[in-house]
Amino acid sequence: MIKKIDFYLLKFFFISLFVIMLAIGFTIVVINMVEELRDFIDHNVPLVNIMEYYLYFGGWVIKSFFPVFILLSTLFSVSMLARRNEILAMKSSGLSLYRITLPFFLISILLAMFHFNYNEYIYPPANKKRLEIKKFTIEKKSKEALSKISNIYRQISPGYFYTIENFNTARQNGGNFRLYKSVNNQLSRIITAEKIYYRDFIWCLEKVVVRNFDDSAHESFSRLDTLTVFDIKDKPDDFARRIGNPEDMSFDELKQYIDLMKRTGGSYVREAIDLKIKYAYPMTSVIVVLIAIPFASNPRRGGVAVSFAAGAMIALLYFVLFRTMQSAGYNEKIPENLAVWGVNGLFFLAGLVLMIKARK
Repeated sequence: MIKKIDFYLLKFFFISLFVIMLAIGFTIVVINMVEELRDFIDHNVPLVNIMEYYLYFGGWVIKSFFPVFILLSTLFSVSMLARRNEILAMKSSGLSLYRITLPFFLISILLAMFHFNYNEYIYPPANKKRLEIKKFTIEKKSKEALSKISNIYRQISPGYFYTIENFNTARQNGGNFRLYKSVNNQLSRIITAEKIYYRDFIWCLEKVVVRNFDDSAHESFSRLDTLTVFDIKDKPDDFARRIGNPEDMSFDELKQYIDLMKRTGGSYVREAIDLKIKYAYPMTSVIVVLIAIPFASNPRRGGVAVSFAAGAMIALLYFVLFRTMQSAGYNEKIPENLAVWGVNGLFFLAGLVLMIKARK
């Protein structure tokens, strides 16, 4: 009996989830298509490429709005059951609101796990395909131009860093290399080279000038045709890596970027927060269920229009607070954990209060 009720409740939920994902996803795609229409026409983009682009774009919609889909699906399915007095019948047969919530709560945990794994293992490579289509097929940008990087600065260790004026990641070579090493805040060595290239996992220099300085500021000078540098651990791909949106990167990619920033002395406060958000955001799917069910289960407030309006307001409030806390964390106004988990904790407490106060 109870298992049949669980299946019955989840059947309504998944039907609602499918319809809402299809309807809202299609709406978002159409809006984006209107915005991109001019580029499609100006660059004569083939229909096949447009369809491929929006196939991958659909993956971005799922990644970005999945908790909203869960929220609206829960509100819609439970409010429909409440309007038809089925929730009341279940309560009359001895099922409490807590028991009715249980299958939704458990399935939301599984969906949150799916969302996390989707974001980390399925979405990033698909999103790279989408960005490649947008850059090279729709916007007609040159791949060769993107491989050329200028003004590279990297720190090997404190007081030990190098610069490269220009570098071609496709050819794995560059020009105007400089390596600086300081000891006790005094410059001890400068190495300059007209050319730098990467071969067999080793960095090599050509037309090299080495200057060494001692404590008395005396300088020794030497010229070399070639020189191998073993201290540089970066690879050409590290120079080409563009952070873009951290939310579009996988957990491992973002962690590697943070490690790179630690080596080079760059700031990584924002990326550290975004790394933790990769855990926090999928958990939103669980939290919204606790908020949605007490609201939708009341038949006097269980109208479909009211449910969608409530869902939109809850989603808007969540995202506004979430982005506000995230921005405060970026600017180091609040601790990282508060910036990441503060809104989730607030909404979780709100959901527990609503569940306790709801009519059982």
